[in-house]
Amino acid sequence: MSRLNRRTLLTGAALLPVVSAVAGGARPAMADGHGMAPGQGTTPGAALYTAPLGSFRITALLDGMAPLGRGFFFGGAEVDQVLAAAGIGPDAVPAPVSAFLIQSADRTILIDAGMGQQETLGPGFGRLTAGLAAAGVAPEDVDMVVVTHAHPDHVGGLIRDGAPVFANAELAIGEVEAAFWTDAAIMAQAPAEAQPTFQFAQTVLAAYGDRITRIVDGAEAAPGLTMMLSPGHTPGHCVVRIDGGDRQLLMIADTLHSADVHTALPDVGFGFDSDPAQAAASRRRIFDMVAADKMLVAGSHIHFPGFGRILAEGPAYRYRPATWM
Repeated sequence: MSRLNRRTLLTGAALLPVVSAVAGGARPAMADGHGMAPGQGTTPGAALYTAPLGSFRITALLDGMAPLGRGFFFGGAEVDQVLAAAGIGPDAVPAPVSAFLIQSADRTILIDAGMGQQETLGPGFGRLTAGLAAAGVAPEDVDMVVVTHAHPDHVGGLIRDGAPVFANAELAIGEVEAAFWTDAAIMAQAPAEAQPTFQFAQTVLAAYGDRITRIVDGAEAAPGLTMMLSPGHTPGHCVVRIDGGDRQLLMIADTLHSADVHTALPDVGFGFDSDPAQAAASRRRIFDMVAADKMLVAGSHIHFPGFGRILAEGPAYRYRPATWM
């Protein structure tokens, strides 16, 4: 069992107010070199970006922005130096909260659901529904939601006033992750500030009842979508490999929380990690894999829209956004 302590699973009380998501959207095409071209949208409050991915179409949906404080990143002067080099002030480290819509000829699948009504990271979230509307998708059109892990900024948008937002959707979640958040003995050992996170995860899972499928490590949640265990941020944190046939992408979820900090300093822990050392080991493993395979990645907290590549650079790595064409 991964350890829990009072530096982990924090509440959002120390966070600064979030900034609003931008209005407008995009429906670009992805070029052979994975470059992307912008378009226009008109749905108020929506921020989205869409591109073909082999037999799928993938759309990044911005639920909101949270400027995390410098204190969430464990480390000394080296962290400050990376932030300064990136032009990021110590008081606010921009962190998009993104979800990803996967569409094919017969499936409409959402990977994570943003914060929704929850204010764990402050106000200004809940823009996922507007993004879906701008993409021409109603909540009832979604037939599956893949949950990478059960933190509120990934499952908060699954319920509204206690009821399921996606009335026709199956919920796919990693077996280890579901078992962790619903284990009464583990919850009893967790610090007091972690109790609301357990309670909320249980509320979300209960809302979907018998429509929950627990996915074992390395199994498909749906054809072309494989869930892979990548523990440390949470004990059952998963990444999702999306295979569109002639093009693949790895949705790395919370493998990193800052594309600047966590590529330059992959061993730096983060305040919401249940096991920072294990999270760092998973981070290096994922980074090594995508760098070797030259695989396109998407991330929940990478600079929106969150598509790019991670390249090996000496003992560390470098993030390169996908090229806008």
